[in-house]
Amino acid sequence: MGYLDKALMKDEITAGILTLNANYILVAVNTEYLLMTGLDKTDLLGYSIDKIHKFSADKVQQNNSNPDFGHFSSTLQQKDNRQLPVDVCFFSLTRNNEEQTLLFFKATNYNDITKSNISIIEQIFNHSNEAIVVTDNQGYIQIVNKGFSHITGYTQEEVWGKTPAILSSGKQDKYFYKQFWQKLINEGGWQGEIWNKRKNGEIYPEWLNISSIKDSNGHISNYICQFTDITSRKKSEEEVHFHAYHDTLTSLPNRHLLFEKLEHLSELHRETPTYFAVLFCDLDRFKSINDSLGHEVGDELLKSVANRLNAKLRDNDIIARSGGDEFIVVVEGEKSLRNLDKICEQILSLFEKPFKTKFGEFKTTISIGVSTFPLDSLDVKELISFADVAMMKVKKSGGNYYSLFDTKEKELIKRRMELDREIYQAIENKQFEVWYQPQINADNGEVYGIECLLRWIHPEQGIISPALFIPIAEANGAIKELGHFVLKSACRQLRVWRINNLFTGVMAINISLRQFDRNDLFAQVQKVLTEEMIPGNAIELEVTESLFSEDNNHHTAILVALRELGVKIAIDDFGTGYSSLQRLKSLPIDNVKIDKCFVDNIVNCPEDRAIVMALILLSKTFNVSLIAEGIETQEQADKLCELGCSNHQGFLYSKPLSASDFEKWLLAFKQKNQHNAQHKENG
Repeated sequence: MGYLDKALMKDEITAGILTLNANYILVAVNTEYLLMTGLDKTDLLGYSIDKIHKFSADKVQQNNSNPDFGHFSSTLQQKDNRQLPVDVCFFSLTRNNEEQTLLFFKATNYNDITKSNISIIEQIFNHSNEAIVVTDNQGYIQIVNKGFSHITGYTQEEVWGKTPAILSSGKQDKYFYKQFWQKLINEGGWQGEIWNKRKNGEIYPEWLNISSIKDSNGHISNYICQFTDITSRKKSEEEVHFHAYHDTLTSLPNRHLLFEKLEHLSELHRETPTYFAVLFCDLDRFKSINDSLGHEVGDELLKSVANRLNAKLRDNDIIARSGGDEFIVVVEGEKSLRNLDKICEQILSLFEKPFKTKFGEFKTTISIGVSTFPLDSLDVKELISFADVAMMKVKKSGGNYYSLFDTKEKELIKRRMELDREIYQAIENKQFEVWYQPQINADNGEVYGIECLLRWIHPEQGIISPALFIPIAEANGAIKELGHFVLKSACRQLRVWRINNLFTGVMAINISLRQFDRNDLFAQVQKVLTEEMIPGNAIELEVTESLFSEDNNHHTAILVALRELGVKIAIDDFGTGYSSLQRLKSLPIDNVKIDKCFVDNIVNCPEDRAIVMALILLSKTFNVSLIAEGIETQEQADKLCELGCSNHQGFLYSKPLSASDFEKWLLAFKQKNQHNAQHKENG
């Protein structure tokens, strides 16, 4: 044993010492440790520290932060099984090329530990941000911390001997407190949100947690209350809730809150008769102000309109901004439904004076559509849809008036709503097909072109009219996907017919204005032409006149780029829309289609004949082709040829057909022409 070992093992050392070798086997122990534990050396030497003091073993072997030194508190189990509290420190060293670990055990006093713990508890009590209140078993306050004084404004002296009722805000009723005390007594605790009052009278929300403390006999001796002021959290929650249910521009309820309130009113109808009307209001010509003067001006006008409407409506009426320049007003009561005309006229009168904004005064009017509950529908979404339909009627008549929903249109609108819900599923289930109708040169009897037309083959309803589903697809955006489907299908079919030498003319494909929205129409057409290996001049894209309105001038560049691919451009339904004769000369078009409405009465109506003659003259002047569509009788076809229009399309020649049926028709038509030609030669 070396000098250090002898010094450490002297009897006068007041700490118990254990020496461990590299394998944590006990190789030496001093007298003080034996006295502390009541053990003999034979009970210790040669044993692993795991067997002697498991807690110390774990600390020494897992001391990752500093493997050479450590300190911790623990207890030693004495021979009579009593526990002795100790402070333990250890360090590692190398002597005579051997690694050793020394553990020092110093007995501690329970009173010292208790005092230390009490000191820590006092610091936690006084420095906690939470308010802490300790009462006796009758609920009288004994002590509070600084957090309590900070939140409530009361000092320890002001509340000592009083009950927490001093904080009562009066917002909770007797029933609340009855339930509160029952749970506290039965379960030993309660927590939840409660409103209390500060010393200065301010009412505030807090999150309260109360626990009962029991003595050794199991009787409640005290209650400890902890609470936190949650004013800031409640304010944040209210702001989040407000923004979720209100329009950010006007602060009016948004569609989400509107639907909740309407659903609530419809639920009330199950218990007692409930009556209300939905007024769908849309500003007239707002778009021109917004587009010409900027969105900031438009926003200010919308805020001014919202303020005026909100100020004039009754307290129990609802006004919401549903989006854009649309507002929805809900008026309640059977009496209101009897006075809808008067209510609508009052709203219209609010628009007689200009609206003042920081950008100046602006004059605008409003169109109103009205539906009623429960007369028109018990379904909230239907009511809004019906009111929208009624409003659109007013718009088409020039605006600045109101219209009540016509119940005769209900079935048609319901069907449209059903189709609106089904259309994307129909695309996924491949219920759409491309059908074909021939375009014929009446002079030589040849099929020079084919127009492809979209058909919805519904599994239950059969063929759904394009006049019904195309406007729906335009409105909900499905027309973009459908348009791309038509483009790909038509070009793929054209390739097959060209390979089989069945048809080598031009395929006419309808393009919607909505397909220009994403600015990828040119790329789509170019890609499809490349994939199907057909030239650009083999297809013709038909667009409506609305594409050439003043608002859509930016689309012209796309049409010019398409024509550079060789693609032909045609105006469909010419003469019914926006194109002026003056602009016709500058439009990037190759073909003009005379609308069916001018063909229907061409035989007997001099005015329609005059319009067709003018269109024929214009086509020759501007060097564009002309085709008349919707031809149903031979008299119409003869009159058009007489006037100088020999390109025809219509039921006289063929209705639209599926691809397989069209092939049969085309073969039969060619055979008929060949037979007629041979007959002429032989004749």
